[in-house]
Amino acid sequence: MEWKEIASAALLVGALTALAAVYGWLQVRMLRRLRGPHTLSPDEARWRRGQAWRRLAGSALMLPMAALLGWAALIMGPRVAQLAAQGPPQNNTPENHAFMRLYAIVWIAFLLLLLALLAIAAVDIWATRRFSIREQRKIIDARREMVAQEVAKMRQQRNGHT
Repeated sequence: MEWKEIASAALLVGALTALAAVYGWLQVRMLRRLRGPHTLSPDEARWRRGQAWRRLAGSALMLPMAALLGWAALIMGPRVAQLAAQGPPQNNTPENHAFMRLYAIVWIAFLLLLLALLAIAAVDIWATRRFSIREQRKIIDARREMVAQEVAKMRQQRNGHT
């Protein structure tokens, strides 16, 4: 394995771990803020709380992803490169077969965690969209009510009833 591959794998593992830590800390802060007194409406506070929990779950998934990526790329990578360099006839030993099976399982687990992370992100986007549509409808209804009151007031003044 070349030093560039090791450096890029280490950089990816570090970035994934750092992102998980930063976003996890921000969501914990949000949950603490929502526990105390705040100026948000009950609906918005409920949405923010759900958003924080979803994002905290996503951050929690990033940590095992970083561990699996580090294990597969940094620890198992040199042996995989060695087996690839040897060629297929030498790879038929039971030990090599078991190693390659473990290597495949590690990458499958990584991809399943990535799929779960994408699913959580999709649910978060859907919940945000749903909340924003609901809030937009409240604003539109309030404006309609205000316009209806103004129209009723203007009709009373036009008819001489003040």
